[in-house]
Amino acid sequence: MTNWTARLAVISGGLSEESSTHRLAQLLSDAVVESARKQGSEVVVERIDLRALAHDITTASLTGFAPPALADAYEVLGAADAMVAVTPTYKASFTGLFKSFWDATAGGVLSGVPVIVGATGGSARHSLVTDTALRPLFAYMKALVMPTAVYAAPDDWAGRGLEARASEAADELTQQLERMLGGADVVVNGGSDARNPKDGEAPRTSSKSVRTLAETRNRARDPFVAVPTMEEMLRR
Repeated sequence: MTNWTARLAVISGGLSEESSTHRLAQLLSDAVVESARKQGSEVVVERIDLRALAHDITTASLTGFAPPALADAYEVLGAADAMVAVTPTYKASFTGLFKSFWDATAGGVLSGVPVIVGATGGSARHSLVTDTALRPLFAYMKALVMPTAVYAAPDDWAGRGLEARASEAADELTQQLERMLGGADVVVNGGSDARNPKDGEAPRTSSKSVRTLAETRNRARDPFVAVPTMEEMLRR
């Protein structure tokens, strides 16, 4: 079995320190790690909590420049091979904080990046938010949104259905990572190294070419569509 190592950025838009949004983000990231482990691969999780960056996100929205903590978060995002993004549901959509984070994100960062989207809400009435709000947002950013989205209402935490949906979404994500990264251990932004063979074992080779994350992002960008930066938007 081909092994690979990937970096997973987990974006949690929870507005309180101990929120159901944080719990769902943790559930999804744990499911991705477990799905990769079953394939003999590894996922390194790096978490970005938007609550701690709220003031910096506002500053970036007003000035076009990200303060150091937010700039570090965007470095993590830019180096990620895949992403989990979870938001609370307010007024049938994502929160203003969640949207502002992506408004301040440079164009092309998510091009070709596989993403699991998730949301939490006070009732099942909002369960379509993943398809009516989150999926279009990340499709616009040229991310590869996984077919299974995960919504969690209060009642969902009592049964096993939520874990099953998380596992399904995680399997879809790791299958996509296998297609993108299989055949080599991948390091930040698409560099690759052959895995050292065990004693007496022939070096592992792959008959297919390995498309690095950087190549995937470049292929996913539309060269005929210019995505404005925050500085350009503020000058308009």
